[in-house]
Amino acid sequence: MRFRALALVETGRAVLLAGSMIAFALLGLRYWTLVIGGLLSSALSTAATLALRRHRFAWPRRRSLTHAMTFTGHILVARLSWYTYSNADFLVAGRILGRAALGLYELGWNLANIPIDRITSLVIQVTPAVFSAVQNDAAALRRYLLRITEGLALITFPASLAMALLAPDFVLLALGQKWQGAIVPLQLLAVSTGFRAVTPLLSQVLNAVGQSRLAMRYGVLWALVLPAGFYVLGRQWGTVGLALVWVCVFPLLAVPAYRRVLQAIDLPARAYLLALWPATSASFLMGASVLAIRLAVGEHGALGLRLGAQVVAGAGVYALTCMVLHRERMASFSRMLRTLRAAPRPASEVPVCP
Repeated sequence: MRFRALALVETGRAVLLAGSMIAFALLGLRYWTLVIGGLLSSALSTAATLALRRHRFAWPRRRSLTHAMTFTGHILVARLSWYTYSNADFLVAGRILGRAALGLYELGWNLANIPIDRITSLVIQVTPAVFSAVQNDAAALRRYLLRITEGLALITFPASLAMALLAPDFVLLALGQKWQGAIVPLQLLAVSTGFRAVTPLLSQVLNAVGQSRLAMRYGVLWALVLPAGFYVLGRQWGTVGLALVWVCVFPLLAVPAYRRVLQAIDLPARAYLLALWPATSASFLMGASVLAIRLAVGEHGALGLRLGAQVVAGAGVYALTCMVLHRERMASFSRMLRTLRAAPRPASEVPVCP
């Protein structure tokens, strides 16, 4: 739970690694620069961690490592499964649909996944430690899951819906007519991004409560089903078919995982849905305001002004809805953030969410 110290370690590692790799390249090590850089990165992180948290060394004993090796195996298989189904759509696009379709789809994917890349990826680096610290306290685990999910939804839901609604104007204005083929895949992928932004918490909760094998099995299932869906729908409808798999198939596969997580921590489905309600309702009203502005302006207004008017109206309506209809939830979320920003605590202590 010493996140400030970890942040300093990562910052120092990045600076030292950047300088070292530049020096290696200037010395003419060529591709070995990348190899040595990877090894040096791990060595710096390990050395800094051991300096902050001293730990004695000992010869490994199989009996004492059994649990750790089993858990590591589950995590490894789950990570490999994630890599497989996360890249299978690109493989299908490149091998079957061609390079042009791959370029259009990759552009749509990169734009649609900005909320996940910028927000969710940062949060899920912290949440394993938080969930593990309260793994024996079901009430605290429920609170953290609900509050973190609520916070992610408040940021990613409106961003994803806005990207889906504004994609036609944004792509034409920022990229030009030649990228028009990326609009529909971008809209579909953006719709799925909001849902995919909160699903990584599922496997983390299962790992924290000692059900890593189950999390691994869900990952393997997704790695088997999703590539098949990409192949079938991709051949049928091209890049739109690839995006439809994320919109239609992935949520169906996630339902059993959701059910097992909620059962594992005795969390009612209604409570989970209520945590998503502020972001969902505010995003719905935001989307209605954006569509209203589009209908009012029509196709005759300047593209830049029309896009700007939709952005301003959508952001204003979303903020106003959160403050008026969900004031108590926003206040509770604000108190939680202040608690988490408090002074560092020992590793055994965890701030209690409101």
